[in-house]
Amino acid sequence: MTVADPTSKASILIEALPYIKRFHHQYVVVKLSGHGIEDPHILDQFLLDLVWLEQVGVRPILVHGGGSSINKAMQAAGLEPRFSGGRRVTDAATMEVVQREVERINTHLVNRLCDLGGAAIGLVPSRHRVVCAERSDPALGLVGTPISIDRERVLRYASRGLIPVVPPLSIDKSDEILNTNADDIALVVAKGMMAAKLVFCSNVPGVCRDPSDPTTRISSLTPDEVRSLVEQNVIQGGMIPKLESCLAALSFGVGKIHIIDAAVPHSLLLEIFTREGVGTELVSQRVASGSSLGKDTSHEQQ
Repeated sequence: MTVADPTSKASILIEALPYIKRFHHQYVVVKLSGHGIEDPHILDQFLLDLVWLEQVGVRPILVHGGGSSINKAMQAAGLEPRFSGGRRVTDAATMEVVQREVERINTHLVNRLCDLGGAAIGLVPSRHRVVCAERSDPALGLVGTPISIDRERVLRYASRGLIPVVPPLSIDKSDEILNTNADDIALVVAKGMMAAKLVFCSNVPGVCRDPSDPTTRISSLTPDEVRSLVEQNVIQGGMIPKLESCLAALSFGVGKIHIIDAAVPHSLLLEIFTREGVGTELVSQRVASGSSLGKDTSHEQQ
């Protein structure tokens, strides 16, 4: 190892210091699904970042999905997955598979966090009534739209050094467990906890001017810039409703929202604790024009 190597490492730690101080005891909601859960190497690397966050005083909350695993479990049970408007049609037989598979994933995530040196708790209904919901479109069956969370319960666990692990399930006023979109749950959790950050971990590096070219990633965007990119057809397809939900969360007081690629080594730490980051952050107009810590937008990649 050369002299420059430890010096570079020290510089990285020093760069992270103001961010560690800024987000001490602040909530960071992280949504993980897809290949981030299915690939053991990516998963352990990512969960280790969450453990690190908790150890330096940040309070992470993990929200997870389970789409492809549910599809495989349904097929194994002889059930055909059906979707409407991007949502899974969930009858009683499907719900039985969804609940079983989601609970399996939740338990696995909790166990891996503990194996990696952290402490975690799975907030699975009906043992934990955390995410309250209303029924969505009746045509979708047992599908919920989350409306609120039990903030005190989540706060109680997180303040004790536990990482809450929240599944894509909710519960309605009749105590019915409902299949619920993980993105929607992450948003309602972030709003309910007044999170400093909400991080969506996907299989894309962020918002790119050319989706086929990751080097065109845009480092930071305001709501006005997002709307302009939609008008220019730079942002298209399924990214539009995701970003619309993100902008709504900003308006409800979530500090910043990030979109990162879970497959990039330690992408969560790099996005939160370095100026340039590795994904795309969404910030309110007020934050973008202020002096709060965040990415240096002068480094935006063109």
